[in-house]
Order: sequence, then structure tokens, then C-alpha cells
Amino acid sequence: MKCEKECKYFAKRFATPIYLVGGPVRDGLLSRPCHDWDFVCRHARQIALGLSRKLRATFVVLDEQNRIYRVVLPDKVTLDFAELQGRTIAEDLKRRDFTINAMAVPLANRDLLIDPFGGRRDLKSGTIRAVSEKAFTDDPLRLLRAFRFQAQFQFTIEPRTLRWIRKHHDRLSKVSAERIREELLRFWKQPSSSGSLRRMDRAGLLPMIFPEVEACRRAAVRYYGKGGVLKHAFATVENLEWLLTKGTIGAGLVPARNRIAGGYKTPPYDAYLNDSIGGYPRSAWLKWAAFLHDIGKPATAKLIKGRLRFFEHEHAGAEMAMQAARRLRCSRQETQRLGLWVRNHMRLGNLAAASRVTDKALSRFFRDLGEDGVGMVLVSLADHYTYLSKSLWGKGKDPVEKMGDELLRSFYDRREEILPERLLNGHDLMRQLRIKSGPQVGKLLAAIQDAQAEGKVRTKEEAIAWVRRKVKVGVSPRRGPSRSV
Repeated sequence: MKCEKECKYFAKRFATPIYLVGGPVRDGLLSRPCHDWDFVCRHARQIALGLSRKLRATFVVLDEQNRIYRVVLPDKVTLDFAELQGRTIAEDLKRRDFTINAMAVPLANRDLLIDPFGGRRDLKSGTIRAVSEKAFTDDPLRLLRAFRFQAQFQFTIEPRTLRWIRKHHDRLSKVSAERIREELLRFWKQPSSSGSLRRMDRAGLLPMIFPEVEACRRAAVRYYGKGGVLKHAFATVENLEWLLTKGTIGAGLVPARNRIAGGYKTPPYDAYLNDSIGGYPRSAWLKWAAFLHDIGKPATAKLIKGRLRFFEHEHAGAEMAMQAARRLRCSRQETQRLGLWVRNHMRLGNLAAASRVTDKALSRFFRDLGEDGVGMVLVSLADHYTYLSKSLWGKGKDPVEKMGDELLRSFYDRREEILPERLLNGHDLMRQLRIKSGPQVGKLLAAIQDAQAEGKVRTKEEAIAWVRRKVKVGVSPRRGPSRSV
């Protein structure tokens, strides 16, 4: 462990034992890597502050009320020091959430495992077991955290703990939106969370986070079967996880330069999926979007000539998804990104249904979505797979898969053609055409990009000449020249 010598120095200086607790002990027993270390001791603030000065690290107050302090090392490894709760380490561990997290190791004797609740036994059996029922009443966020650990370790929540979760599920309403959002994103971050998402719903927690799911559960039952639109949402998240973990997305859907004989290299969108948004990988946000992609269907469902239709559900759903994101205190950028994916999830299927898809159409897809068009392809495919036999997944023969493949290949292999760098900006356009700022400028810039994608213009001079031909010029006797598209 990093800085063990320095920690022992401060333990001796303040005459207090320092215990390694929780996650690091658990992960050590599971032989999992650990980058963030949790300690319990007396004089936690003085020790953390002294250590930060000695190591020239950053000192952060995490929770003054509960006396929890963080030392951030230059390599971003964190050391968290919490004040001992109770007279002994056993009393402190009794206040923790699950047995697998209620273990400690004293720094003075790294061979001694303090395990009063059988955490090591539960690690071996793959069991999530609450230390006590009080764990959930003391901090109701643990209701949600149980399912995050289940997804993270692929463990089973033992029956009594599950009964306690169901009994206290409504206490989740007492937890701040910010804490719920963070725990939810940690949950989405796990590679296999779809099964735990269903179990979370059966425990009554999901409607506490997203009240909209109750309408989804009742809508389109005749179309999707029991569970309605919500059942379809669960399946879409599961399919997206298949796409993300299998990596191939089949023989197709991997750009030509990444294909090798009999297989493929690492998909080029790995960096895109792992890119951090608000401290979490983009793949976690994609799962969130996949879960909410049809949230607008209950409000737009209409029976027309015996057929259930959901006209404009993607637009209604985008507004609802953004409302849910704002409710959970997501940033403006995070909220808009979720809305973007929900609003555009039908476009892949619409392109696949077209008789002919031009470079202009491909360009518009990525012009509207930017790099997040890659994520949109994945979410839309996950949605489409709910209607497609699994034996056909990833074969590159289905029309929607083919279109997804074409979009990704175009983005990665022909990015300069499909999403060319703008030849003109808004200021150039307003100066050249002598027009004022307004919606017209954006429309003209988009039209120029379409013309670039079609090869009609290649230089700034050609773009100016082209747009002038597209603009009608009229003269107002009072205002002088006026121009409109």
C-alpha cells in the first residue's frame, strides 16, 4: 500500500491505531486492484492534514459533520480518513452497510483481519448481506447501493436483506437527488447491470427514482407483453450491454481499418465510450439514455385502425428524460446529451428504411449529433435488437445493422468528408452577406456543410459564391437591402 510508512508515522505521533477498512480490505481479499484507500482512526483531521503536507498532496474536507477527510496524491490516488465511530473498531464496523464492507485490518499488523460479521465468508459465497436492518434506516442510499454491489460483483442479495430493502424502499425519498444520481451512475458504470436493474424495480426502488416508469409499465402491454414499455426498456439496456461487452458489434460495425482477417481489433470507439462525463464513462450515460429512450410512449400512445401507434414519442420522451435529469441535479450539458439521444433514437431506423442514403444524409446525422452519433448508433441498435432474433445479431445482414455499420465506417473512415471542417463561421457569413445574427445564419451554415458533404463546395471562396446564389435579395425602401433564404 502506498504511503504506509508515512501513515504509521502519524499513528505513532498521535498515539492512535489506524485501520484500513471497507473497500480496500474487500478488494484485497478478492485480489482486485485498489486505487482509493479508506482508513479509520482517531484524530482523523490532524492525521489527514499532516499527511497531505508531508506528501505535498491536496487536503479535502469530504464531510465535516461526520469528520471524513481526503488526501489526494499527485497521481490522483485518494486516501480517505474517517474519525472512529464508537469506542472500538468493532463498534465502528457495526455501523457499516454490508458484511463484505465491514472488515478492517490494522496497519500495525497487516496479517490480522477484523471480521465480526462474517464478511470473508460472504465474499466466498458471493452474498450481499446487510450488517443490520439499521443500516438502511441510518442511510437509505444503501437501499440502492445493495444493487450496485450486486451488479459490480455479480453476487446475490440474501433474502432477509432483500426483505429489509422492500420494507424500507420508500425511505429513498429522503436521500438527496445528488447522492442518488451519483449512486445511479456508479450502478450504470458496471458492465452487467441490467439484471440488477430489474431486481431493483421488483424491490420498489426504481419508481422512487423515476416515477415515470409506472406509466411505462402499464403502456403497450398488448404490444410488448406483461411489463409493457418498461419491459422493453429493460431489454434495451441488456442489449446495449451485449453490444458494449462483446465489442464486435459483429463482423460489421467495425471500421475497415480496424478489421483483421478472421476478427477485429479493439473497436475505435473504446476511447469514446470510456471518455469521462461528470466523472463517469460515457457508456454509463448511454445506458441511462437506453433505459429512458421510450419514456414518451405512454403519453403519445394511440390506437389507430386497430394498431397501437406512438407518433412523436421521441420528442415527448426527450423532454421527459431531461426533466428527470434535472430532477436528479444533472448538469445542463449532461441533461442536454440525454435529451439528444432520446430525441434522435429513431433516426437509424428511418435511414435504414430509406430507398437511398446519400452522403448528405450521413453528414446531417453527425452534424446534428457530433461524436455522440456513435453512441446514438449503439443505443438505436440495442433498441432494434428487441425486435430481432438474437441469432441475427452482429451478423451485419439486417438492414438496420447495415446502416449502423455504414454510419460508423463513414464517421471513422471518412470523417473529413462526412463531417468536414466548416469553411465559414457565423461572423464570416454575416459580414459577407450583410445580414444580422439570427436563425437564418444557422440554417445557411448547415446548408453549406451539406454542400461540402456533397462535394459542391471545397473552399471558402466557393462556399461564399454558393451561398450567395442560394440567397434571394430584395430591397426594402426604408431598411435597404434585406436577405432571406
